[in-house]
Amino acid sequence: MSVTRERIMELAEELILTKGYNAFSYQDISSELGIKNAAIHYYFPSKANLGTSIVKNNFLRFEEMIENMAIRKFDEVKQLESFLRVYVKSVREQKICVIGSLGPDFNTLPEASQKELQKMTNRIIDWLTKLLETGRYNGVFAFKGDAHNRALLVLSTMIASLQMARVLDKQAFKDIHQSLIDDLIA
Repeated sequence: MSVTRERIMELAEELILTKGYNAFSYQDISSELGIKNAAIHYYFPSKANLGTSIVKNNFLRFEEMIENMAIRKFDEVKQLESFLRVYVKSVREQKICVIGSLGPDFNTLPEASQKELQKMTNRIIDWLTKLLETGRYNGVFAFKGDAHNRALLVLSTMIASLQMARVLDKQAFKDIHQSLIDDLIA
């Protein structure tokens, strides 16, 4: 990947996670990077291409994370903690996650971006569901009800906790995060 393309994607992702998809333009990127809009259009003919690329990149990072955990033979608790650490990092950087950022703009996103965001979200939920099922079977997680519903609750709680940290403070995130762990760990 070219350095310019990489810098464009990094800055666009930063803008999505701090301002939102509809709140930035190619002009914001070109001004910050000191390049012309034409340079951005060379790599990303439209904002739709750029947004979709960012979602795909986030999806790849998630897949790499779970692959690395499998290689390292992380147990269920360590996998959950690693997953939640992504949100801890986000709150520390005063960002929200890509699902939390793009979700409110979902109906205005290009169709390709919508599909990639749905694909990524479903993959995370499926992975969490399996993790929770296995952890409950092995006696490290204790929760009532369906693992799929609990996975939805975990993901939506973490997304909302980042937004609560913006509105209130980081302590709100820490309290939500700890309550989630306390509710799951046997």
